[in-house]
Parts: sequence; C-alpha cells; structure tokens
Amino acid sequence: MMIKAFSLIRRLLVEAASVNAFLVSTTLAVNFPIPSGPFNTTLVISQLTDHSRLDLYSPIPVHRSIMISIFHPATCLSLPTSYMDATTAAWTDSQLAPYGIPAGAFELLYLQTCPHGSHPPDQSSQSRHKEMRASERHKKQYPLLLFSPGLGDPRLYYSALAQQVASQGFTVMTIDHPYDAGIVVYPDNSTISGADIETDEQILFDLSVRVKDISFVLDQLSHPSLTCSLIPGLELDTKKVGIFGHSLGGAAAAQAMLEDDRLVGGINLDGTFFGSVVESGLSSPFLIFAHEGKNISTDASWSAVWPKLTGFKRVLELTGSAHGTFLDFPAVVDVLGLKGQLPSEVEELLGSINGLRALKILGTYIGAFFDQVVKGKKTDLLDGPSGKFPEIVFEEVDHQEILS
Repeated sequence: MMIKAFSLIRRLLVEAASVNAFLVSTTLAVNFPIPSGPFNTTLVISQLTDHSRLDLYSPIPVHRSIMISIFHPATCLSLPTSYMDATTAAWTDSQLAPYGIPAGAFELLYLQTCPHGSHPPDQSSQSRHKEMRASERHKKQYPLLLFSPGLGDPRLYYSALAQQVASQGFTVMTIDHPYDAGIVVYPDNSTISGADIETDEQILFDLSVRVKDISFVLDQLSHPSLTCSLIPGLELDTKKVGIFGHSLGGAAAAQAMLEDDRLVGGINLDGTFFGSVVESGLSSPFLIFAHEGKNISTDASWSAVWPKLTGFKRVLELTGSAHGTFLDFPAVVDVLGLKGQLPSEVEELLGSINGLRALKILGTYIGAFFDQVVKGKKTDLLDGPSGKFPEIVFEEVDHQEILS
C-alpha cells in the first residue's frame, strides 16, 4: 500500500503531541551534519516550464511548470542553507499546529552547503573541508542522477538524502511533481496543492505524468545554456543518467527507464511497481531497497518484475527501517534531539534505526551503485554483506552479475 509522507508525519505527530520533549525551541538554528562523502555540495533551486505540454491536473489551461533542486559537488567552507523555504515551512507548521507541535520546527533546520559558484578553499585548509583533488577540479563533470519523491511528498523532504548522495561525486536533481506533492512553492511564492491520488487508476495516470516530467527535465538539461546558468563551469552528460526514487518515485524511476533510454540505471527505494514495466521488465541495472521485513515474496509487483530484470540487479534490506526511513524525517528526529523521546508507535512509521546512520548508509549504497553503473567503477559493496554496514542484508534471490 502506498504511504504518503504527509500522512506519515501526521500520524507521527498525533503520537508525539503529548511528549514534552518535542517542545523544540524556535530560537536556534539546527544544522544537519556535513555529508559523509569526499565533497561538499552546492544547492541550486530553479523552475522549469514545459511550453509544449499543458498541465492536465490544472483546472485552467496552463503549461506544466516544475520546481527542481540540484545538489552538485563543490569545495568550500560550508554555510547554513534553509532546509526548506519559508512558505513550505509555514504550510508544514499549519498541518502540525492541531497536534500541539510548536510553530517553526521545520524553519529551524539547515543544510550545510557551499555558496553558489564558490571557489576551492585555501590549500592549507583542513581536510574536514573536503578539498577536491586537482584532477577532479579540472574535470568538473559529475554524473547526473534524478530523484522522484514518494506519492504526496514534496522534493524538499528528501534534500538531506540528495545532498548525501551528491557528496559521493554526483550531480543530484530532485523533482517536484505538481498536484502530486502536498505543496509546490514557486519563486513568486505562488503555490500548488496536492490533488487526491488514491486509486490504482489515479496512480497510473500520475505515473505517466511523472515520467513525462522526468523526460522533460532531461531535455532541458541537455541545453548547455541552461546548465551553464544553473551550474557555471560544470558539464552535464544527459545521455547517461541514473535515476532513483522513493515509493511511487521508485516506480516512476523504473517506468521512466523503460521509456527513456538516456536513463541507464535505477533504484527503487521501497516502492510498489506500477505501469508497463511490471510486464516488460528492464535490461539495464536496477537495485531494489526494502524496509525490514519486506522482500520479493511480500510485494506482488516485486515478484512479478524481478525475473524480468535481466541486467545487474540486487535486493537490499535495511535492518531497523520502515517505509518512512527513506525520507529525511528520521534524520530530522535525530538532529532535533528527539530520538528516544517519542512514543514507541513512531518506530513503526520511521523505523528504529538511527536516522543519521540510515542517511549515511543509503547515501553510500546509492552512490556505490551509481559509481558502478554510471562511472564504471567496480565496488565490492554490492557483492555481499559488509562489516562496515552490518545493517544491510542481501536477499538471497537470483542475481545478475554482469552490468548491462
């Protein structure tokens, strides 16, 4: 069953409303840790409008307009950057107010990023500032990865995960799907609220719109003038792109790969598959990430699509995780100092694993998969269990060992 992050948050807050420890001060900023990869990142936010396509969800004829966030490797002294814009934070606050949660909790949160267009730091700086090797600076090209959120989820609910993956040496772009996401905020502060998407028929229609969004974004990023304005000095190869997504976003990743051959490898984070890909399968590399207790036999769409994935493939299970672990919210709980202070019922929603630990593990394995698929760098992380990451369990199913 598809789980909306917003519903997940509401349930979490209902359970937590009586917990005094959740009365977070609204006077201090709270920073996510600097990502664990070898690079810091820069964040760029932009709006892309598809003038060839009307938004079929809109009550009036308008072209479909998409908000994106781009995280790409950089080197600098990191500075705080708001985790989400003020309008999204205020909207989130309005949803939380009935449950006794103090206003401003999400406005407290900051990522640590490089200023846009920042230069490398002084070579005498400590390695903690993640200086690039000279050869990497001269190359200035990092493979492009696209991310599609879960049903009902704004892209901003995955910014910490996207940044973590980008710190591994990728340009990661998260995509908002208007009328699917609970809220989408545009540069002029106009907003679009989410539609009710619940039935399988509605989900299949939404999936088709998502796939068109993904291909449109790739088309736009193929124009050097746009990429130069978004990421000065960096190149994007839009003919060999990876894609990953959570929940329905994972299904969108697979379906988009089937329809757009620029997408050469993908990851489904705990999502049920929908669309023609279930019958057609894929020949390109594909990774499925499962929450604890979920596997090929517990999801009919997984068991249907698995034998039709004929390229390199893996199923990994994250011990201590739940469906909500793949959002940023377990890490939010940690950085706000709430771990261990929330009711036990919350564990079934966000998982028992430490949120920041989960963020690091997911970023590492997502990065390792795309290192192998997009960069051609072999990694033994995908060969079997690792003592460094004992939380990862390899499901014992037929695996394809040769990259396609």
